[in-house]
Amino acid sequence: MAKKYFMREDVQKVLNSNPLGAKATYLEREPGSSPDNYIVYYRFMPNSSIRADDKIHMRKVMVEVVHYHKKKLDNIDDLMADNFGTEAIIFNAKQPDTDYFGTYFRFEILTGGDW
Repeated sequence: MAKKYFMREDVQKVLNSNPLGAKATYLEREPGSSPDNYIVYYRFMPNSSIRADDKIHMRKVMVEVVHYHKKKLDNIDDLMADNFGTEAIIFNAKQPDTDYFGTYFRFEILTGGDW
């Protein structure tokens, strides 16, 4: 069973451990580079919060991970299933005006701290 509580640094560490050696970045891709694979991730607004003593202790958030790749066979499917318990919602979508395909993942986690 996949872990459910992650800090942003935990998500970054998992994504950086991908078997393709793709660099993972939060929110946006580093400008000026054109690698064969790269991963961008970000979180959506909290879906709900767990409060106690008038403080938010945990948030339930939706995270989206996009794996951009030039070869259709390149994938991070096993990494995402093993660590986040999720499968791709969109496979190998051709990205407009680029030579990249995008595979999109969305999953819900519990988190705390700053993102």
